[in-house]
This record gives sequence, C-alpha cells and structure tokens, in this order.
Amino acid sequence: MRKPLFLALVCVAALSACGPAREKEPNDDFDTATPIKAGRVQGSLSGPNDVDFYRVDTKEEPAVLSAHLGGIRGADFVVSVYDKDRHELKRFDETAVGGDEDVTDIGLRVGPNYLKISNKNPQFQPTGQAYALDVKIARGPGHEMEPDDSPQTASKLELPGVTRGHYYPSKNLLASDTDYAEADWYKIEIPQTGLYLLNIDLSEVSRVDPLLEIYDSNGYKIKEVDSGGVGQGESLKNFGVRGPVTYAMRLRAKNGGANPDQPYEILTELIPYQGNTEFEPNDQRVDATPFAQDAITGTIAPAGDVDWYKVSVTQDERQLLRAQVSGIDGMDLVLQVADSLGNVILTVDNGGRGQPETLTGLGVTKGDYYLIVSEKTGRKGNDQDGYTLTKSLVPWQPGLEYELNDTTAAVQHLKIGDSVDGYFGWKGDVDFYDFNMYSKGTVVFELAGVLNVQASVTLFDQDGKELQTWTAPKAGDSLSFQRELDPGTYGLRLKAVQPEQNNVRDKYSLRLKVQ
Repeated sequence: MRKPLFLALVCVAALSACGPAREKEPNDDFDTATPIKAGRVQGSLSGPNDVDFYRVDTKEEPAVLSAHLGGIRGADFVVSVYDKDRHELKRFDETAVGGDEDVTDIGLRVGPNYLKISNKNPQFQPTGQAYALDVKIARGPGHEMEPDDSPQTASKLELPGVTRGHYYPSKNLLASDTDYAEADWYKIEIPQTGLYLLNIDLSEVSRVDPLLEIYDSNGYKIKEVDSGGVGQGESLKNFGVRGPVTYAMRLRAKNGGANPDQPYEILTELIPYQGNTEFEPNDQRVDATPFAQDAITGTIAPAGDVDWYKVSVTQDERQLLRAQVSGIDGMDLVLQVADSLGNVILTVDNGGRGQPETLTGLGVTKGDYYLIVSEKTGRKGNDQDGYTLTKSLVPWQPGLEYELNDTTAAVQHLKIGDSVDGYFGWKGDVDFYDFNMYSKGTVVFELAGVLNVQASVTLFDQDGKELQTWTAPKAGDSLSFQRELDPGTYGLRLKAVQPEQNNVRDKYSLRLKVQ
C-alpha cells in the first residue's frame, strides 16, 4: 500500500515543480523583488495598496522582454518597468477594472531589471483569485527596444534586415507633453562612404494608421510617409543616402491606435545608387536628383510630393531640351521647367489623370536647368506605381522654333523666304516671331495647321500696334493670307484660339515670302 502512495506523492511533486512559478512575499520593493525567468508566474494582491516587484536578471544583450498580465476581478492593474538604477522606463495602463495588461518590447540591459505590478482601484477587495504573469524573452538583434520614445533612446534599425516592434502602448504615460504621444524612434546608421538608396517597407497592423518620418542629425524632418490608412502599411522608396550618415526615424500610430498582439515589421534594403532612379529627398532645388542619363524613374509619394531633377547643359551651342513624363493611373501629373535659380519658366499640364506630359522643346544654353514632376490633385501616392521621366538634348538648327519665344522680349527672328517648324506645345502656348521688310512689297504668310488646334495669327508693326488678325476656319485647318507692307520691322504672334488646345505630336510650319 505504501508503494503506490509514495509514487503518487512523487508524481504530485513532479507536477508541482513543472507548474508556474509563484511570487515570494514579501516582494513589495526593489530589494525584496521576486527573481523570475521566462515563463508563467502566479501572484496575488492582498489589498488595494499591495504592490509586487519582480526582478529579471540578464547577462547578455540585446534581449527584449514582453509580458502578459491576466486580470482578476476588481483589480485595475498598472505595470511599470524599471532599469538597474531603479528609474522607471515605461508604464502600461491600457485597460480598466478586470482587464489584462500587456508589456511589449522592453530592452533588457545587463544586470537586474524590474517589473512592478500595482492596482489603482481603491475599492479592490481580495477574492483569493491569482493573477498570471506570462513572461517572454527574445534574444538577438532585430527587435524594438523600449523605451525608444526619443531620438536619444532610439532603437537600432537593422540595415539591411527586418526589425519587429509594436504600436503599444497607446499613450506614453511618462511623457512630458500633455497628449502623452507614443512613438517609436529608430536610429539609421550608414557607416560606409558612397551614394545609396534606402528602401523601407512597413507592414500593416490592424487598427493602426501608421505615420513614418525621417529626421537628419540636426533634428530637421526631411521626409514624411503617410500614404496608407488604418490597417495598411507604408513604403519609403529610393531615399537617397550620402554615407557615412546617421538618420533618426520616428514611427507612430496617427490615429492613436494600438495593438499588442500583432507586431509591425520594418524591412530595409540598402543598395548602391546607379543613377536611374530618383534620389529622395529631392523636393527642392538644392536636393535635386542629378539627371545625367536618358531616363529615370520616380514615385509621387506621399501626397503632395514634388520631385526635382537637375539637367546640366555642358556645351556652349544652343540646344533643345525635350522631356516626357509617363502617366500614373488615377494621378494627374504636371511637368515643369525651372532655371538655374529654381524659378519656374514653363509649365506643361496638357493631359488628365493617367496621361503623360510632354515638353516638346525648350531652347537652352550652357548651365543648369531643372525638370520638376508633381501631382496637382493632392491624391495620395503609391510607392508601387511610379513614373518614367525621359529627356534628350539635341542641337538647335535654323528652321526650328527656339522656345521660350512667348513674349516680344524673347521674339525669334525670321527672314523673308524662311520657314520655321514649331509646336503649340502646351496650354496657352504663344509664339512670337519678327521679320524685316527692306522695301515695300506684299508678303504671303502660310501656316500649316495641326490637329486639335484652331490657329490664330496676329500681325504687329514695329511699335507693337496690332495691324490684323487671321484665324483658321476650324481646328486642324491651315492658314494662308497676304498683306502689303512698307519697309520696317514687323511682328507675328501665333496661338490657339482656345488656350487649352495643344498638340505635342505634330509641328506647325510657318513660311514667309514676298509675292
């Protein structure tokens, strides 16, 4: 009879040893804290003011602690985390009476680390119910390490690689600001010398609308990514890096959402820059992406993004700069040209949503020019849908229009007997020409029409007085007219009757001859 009883007692003892650990009272302060490891710990509250301290010792870094505290009836739990110097690092208080509490992504330092469990409900009465504290410890890189609520305490972002963290808690209860904004800061370190493109993909998390920001070493925000909504991820593509350099990245839930159960994942990639993609940030002239090749790709993201590209003309001879930006579904792109000081001198906005924009030709000389791509509706961009910007520089030749010739101050000179080919290249395009009459005679003007444009030609005398205007019968029709003129200098103005009419495919031909 004794042998079965002995075996039963052994089994009970074995089961007890394998069961959850228990708090060891008294553990009401740091010095009496119950030492624990990863696993489950059971404890209890003897009254509304009872507090339980637990100590987690670690001998190696990096290590990250997460915990789940099962609620008990009548208790409103608060969990605080302290470092070895007994400074409070993080406080978790997300639920009300009876609710569970979660602790996420606490960076453990070598030595003792402390968890404090307390109750803030003064009406709590002990019921004999035990709480369960489930502790997990992850080791190795690739984890957020709280507290990382400032650039000074930022977690390390694995580059390249994957870093995991949580949008949790919903508020930073130790913050000095009044809104207790919770944010996760990461340090981006590129120690090597050279030009690189940094790509960041942030996974989606339910109930969270993420906002991602990049700051330079001076604390200036240089990029903001906010294309998605609740339950969607974010992407930063082709962020230009001039190494060695250090950036800070702030990640937060814009809607105040939190989720302790579903981590976010930050996937990073660092690749050498090859010159065939935009080099973000390129939102202003001083940060313009050098555009030396024939084509380059880019994206409009986030909403309101503007991309500047620098085109350097190295030859002294006059040339024509031509460019085209492909369309993006659902977006209405605009292509602009700026001079060396960043002043916009030309805007091409002919197409609608999803349509390309074409610069038929701009006369340029030696110096720097800028092509600017933007989206005029403010629609949120998508990093997965990009555009291709192409450009070419070709020598200008007599007989070709030399833009900008849209004012009398930039008029293009013709000789009687010459012809010139040009474009009604964008909405509101106006072309001015002048010519000299050395003896009295009748001049015949011939203008070959182009599709979609009802052309109008106005003749001016040398004082700028309007002498006569001729208009094509309808769009696409040519014009032919004549007028007897005395010796002197005369001007011609060509334009579309309706300013929105244009044609980037077909050239008009203007010819002057004396009858």
